[in-house]
Amino acid sequence: MPLTAQERTALKSLPKRIQRSTDGALEGVVHDLRKLHHWVDNSTDVEANMALLPIFYNHLDPTVIPDQPLPTDEVQKVIVLAKLSLMSIVQTCASLRGVLNESLADKMITDALVRRWNTLFPWLQFMYRHFLPFPPRKDPQKGFDMSDVDAVSITTRALSQMAVSVAGQQLIQTNISVQQFIAKLWLYIGKLKDEDLLRHDASFRHDGKEGVDDEMTGHVRRIMVGIITTCMGALPAPSALPTLHNLLDAMGGYEPFVGSALRYIRWFGRKIGDMKNHKTANYGFVTAMLGFVDALSISIRFLSLVSIMDATCQEELILHGAPSDVVTALLQTWPVLVGTRVSPSTETSAAERCTMILEDTFDYIDVILRQSEACIPALCQVLHAGFIQLVLQAGFRCPQMASSFLKLIPRFLMYHKVLHHFQKVMDRTADSMTRLGPHAKKDDEVQQSWILVQQAARQILNICRKTSPLPFYEQKCANSEAYDVFSVHMTTMSVLAIGAVGVSSHDIVPGVAREQTGKADIVPHALSSIQLVVCFGGSKHIRGSLPLIMLVETFNYSLYADRIQEAMEQARKDYPEDIDYLVLETDLSVYPVTFSARPVQQYADRFDPRFDPVMLKELKGLPGKHILMALKLRAGREECIVFSPRMGLTLAFQWPAAREEEAVLSSVQEALVSRLAVGPGNVIKTGDGFKVVEYKQAPLTHPTPSLLPTNSLIPVYRLREDSNIRIVPPPTVAR
Repeated sequence: MPLTAQERTALKSLPKRIQRSTDGALEGVVHDLRKLHHWVDNSTDVEANMALLPIFYNHLDPTVIPDQPLPTDEVQKVIVLAKLSLMSIVQTCASLRGVLNESLADKMITDALVRRWNTLFPWLQFMYRHFLPFPPRKDPQKGFDMSDVDAVSITTRALSQMAVSVAGQQLIQTNISVQQFIAKLWLYIGKLKDEDLLRHDASFRHDGKEGVDDEMTGHVRRIMVGIITTCMGALPAPSALPTLHNLLDAMGGYEPFVGSALRYIRWFGRKIGDMKNHKTANYGFVTAMLGFVDALSISIRFLSLVSIMDATCQEELILHGAPSDVVTALLQTWPVLVGTRVSPSTETSAAERCTMILEDTFDYIDVILRQSEACIPALCQVLHAGFIQLVLQAGFRCPQMASSFLKLIPRFLMYHKVLHHFQKVMDRTADSMTRLGPHAKKDDEVQQSWILVQQAARQILNICRKTSPLPFYEQKCANSEAYDVFSVHMTTMSVLAIGAVGVSSHDIVPGVAREQTGKADIVPHALSSIQLVVCFGGSKHIRGSLPLIMLVETFNYSLYADRIQEAMEQARKDYPEDIDYLVLETDLSVYPVTFSARPVQQYADRFDPRFDPVMLKELKGLPGKHILMALKLRAGREECIVFSPRMGLTLAFQWPAAREEEAVLSSVQEALVSRLAVGPGNVIKTGDGFKVVEYKQAPLTHPTPSLLPTNSLIPVYRLREDSNIRIVPPPTVAR
């Protein structure tokens, strides 16, 4: 392609020693073109570099791209000329930043790179196809002055300059071919090991000096993290979903995508963590470290974005350990980041990065705990990885987000796995303020939230220590199909009661498989044949934790009788025609627990079509003016409502037994002391009747250092053995 008169005039304005090489370079003399590349690589003369661009474009005609990189002189010459030209164009664009103002630099990059993309892109694709095998070659392909290092350098830096241009960003976000190319390159770079491309290349250094940033594998990872994120950029989630699916298709599905995303996070965390062993921290070291922190933060943000957009991707990330990997990377990064003390400016930059990466981590964890079907395994990973310790130390940097995270935990404490991991967390937090160094700082808001969460956990653990919330029914049903009953509709109260805890329907439907299972004694004579169906949504976490959920239900029902009374009174006002058919709903999906009541007809979609609510009057042992009790739980993306496990277990197995009842009563008594104000008529249900709460005035002659006011009332339980409902109202409590 011949040069225009204006372009030739611009070349004549160059220094004489450069003009001597322009004619030869234009004609395809490799030696002369290499001289021009060397000039561009070391020049800060923007105008001169821009004047040389037409020469470089001249050697990038897509029509001369060879089908195969054959080792002939002609093919080798074409490839070398293209390589030098691409490297020069990319370097010219890179040199504009920092020399020109943002607007002018953006315009010149658009002219030099984006508007020439149809010329440049075919060459980038050619280099990826033929010079980036996996694993990378140790030596250049025989006969070619072109290595995998060159191919990686050219492709990643060209895309990097595209991504910083407004027009380039638009092209990346709208061009499917470019997105697919980026996805494949991102996947390729993510697979590289440190030794694969551990070669020094001055074009990858900020200041031309050797240091941690001269590792090509680190620098290209930073570049690719920014580029893959640019694909979806500022697009709203619905608009970006086709882009995500395009990336997934190019990579071969969810599995490669998830694996690569987590490899990036693990690599950055490990790399930053290794920097704490660096003996002397200079400006170049800190700059490189902060660059890695930025890339890690962007990677975590990317996980949040794709988790919001695609539920399958969200679940796959959790399945492959993303929450654990994110927290581990953050814990590896934290000591290095907070220990940066080179200069006041670097210290300020490090502090800003601390807040940024912590906020990004909180955002990701909040997304998966609130929106994921796998929220319980996700929380277990977060707790096991040690995130609580860091929250208590560093939560002062973003106290609202830290407190919000802590307050999410209680809604999951009625699940065995979560409670198990959280108990270990509490055992480890005694020295949490010193485990990661002297940079921890207490925040009143965070500490108060932590105290409340611990209190909620200890109340449940206190019950567990006095009884056993383990699945007692496992010993009562040996049928291999015992845990599959949730996939079928249940049509009797007996199926509700026993199926709710995982016992085979063969054991409870009269005349079916009784001789095979030998469980006739399990079915109590008190079970009615009310036509009722309840679905637990297939949640194995709810099914596996029903006894523990029952104990938590009983505890809250007993502890907050005043709030229940208020909820029932409000429901009678709201539904005056249905006061005999109210369902009390305990919301365990929020913290603190809340109560409400609604007519049974509003639960119609959860009943068998043959169910008649009037038949519920036949049930005995249900409290007062509500005919059923229900729980709202969070065990997945959506909240689910289940009918009272306590009612089901009591009717099916006469469980909880006296031991469990006494454990709950004792724990409630201890918890009531801390409530300060206790409403009248606390009723504690046990078996077919109720235990009764009575009160006596605390002695005023012995002041106590507790938080109770001197005129508060300490609850004392007088247990009655009769099965009648008796409410003994306490004296007026000072509010």
